Amino acid sequence: MKRFFGWAVKAAKWGILAVLLLEVVSFAVITTTNWIIYGNLREGPKAVYDPYALFLMENGVWPTANSATVDYHPELSKVVWFFGGSTMRASTAPYEQSIPSLLAKELNASGQPYAFNCFNFGVNSFNSLLEVKYLEKQFIEFPIRPDLVVFYDGANDANYFAVQKTPYAHEGRERVQGVIESYYKTGYGLLKPLNAAVFASFTRELLEKLLYTAKPLDPASPELAAFVDLAVKRYDFADRLCAAYGAKFVLFLQPLYWVETCPVADAATADSEKANILGRKTFPNVRENFQTVYAALEKALDGKPYSVNLRNALCGRTSPAYSADGVHNTDAGRQGIAAAMLPTLRARLSLNPVPTDGGQP
Repeated sequence: MKRFFGWAVKAAKWGILAVLLLEVVSFAVITTTNWIIYGNLREGPKAVYDPYALFLMENGVWPTANSATVDYHPELSKVVWFFGGSTMRASTAPYEQSIPSLLAKELNASGQPYAFNCFNFGVNSFNSLLEVKYLEKQFIEFPIRPDLVVFYDGANDANYFAVQKTPYAHEGRERVQGVIESYYKTGYGLLKPLNAAVFASFTRELLEKLLYTAKPLDPASPELAAFVDLAVKRYDFADRLCAAYGAKFVLFLQPLYWVETCPVADAATADSEKANILGRKTFPNVRENFQTVYAALEKALDGKPYSVNLRNALCGRTSPAYSADGVHNTDAGRQGIAAAMLPTLRARLSLNPVPTDGGQP
């Protein structure tokens, strides 16, 4: 009996050490990958809790350059709210180079007698689910009402669904789920920190990401169909909510390197991006999975009056538009995106078109 207990203790000890070693290795892989792709050991934003949107950026609403108002004539001051993820916020670049700042500059340069007051409510890692919650918060709490609400989506919806494979995929879902459900969900739920740690473990995260890179998504899966159905319902709700407050709503499906279906016009630019964008050959399923989710969203949104497809908006670029992850943009990329969005904004704001609208970088 003593031998048995001695063997059991040794087995338990080595089992615990193996689990800890696996977690340490997973931690090293995850943080190294984050550093290579994002230039940061951590993925996701430096966040603070928010009762509406779950979390927001610690440094608040990102500034927007070039906004303007008309004193004593509020009817001439047009307000535009912009929502999206890190590609909209662009917090790693000077705020003057964000898409809202570039659009505010163009609108105010040629929109007289109107002035345009633009707000960048982009939050790193936000997708359609969290943006709709944030939109509700702003209609309740933000004092300056919009004439136009802009959503700029595609990348985070595609990424989080491809990794988590649930219609309710979003940044931090499992960590939050672990905290909320841990008390009763498992036999060791009384040890709440332990159960929360299981949900938030690096090993679990690494396994999800390995499956994401190694296994293609099934375009006919019921999970994808449910995800797309709910995403469209969220956008329909956002459209109705904006209309109830007297604002117009527009959704832009964003351009991504991984989903472009047109050749890049400039050969040198195409070669540069091929050389610099990570995972093109190593992880072919990444591109395929992005395309699968994006195409399903694109098809479901086709014909919606609020939806504008920018999938191939940057194909005429003459300088690199994407950073190493194929999602985030260079300054030239953001300029091209703003140029592609500008005619739609003018139309939704009932402004006269300008001949130079819609140019490429």
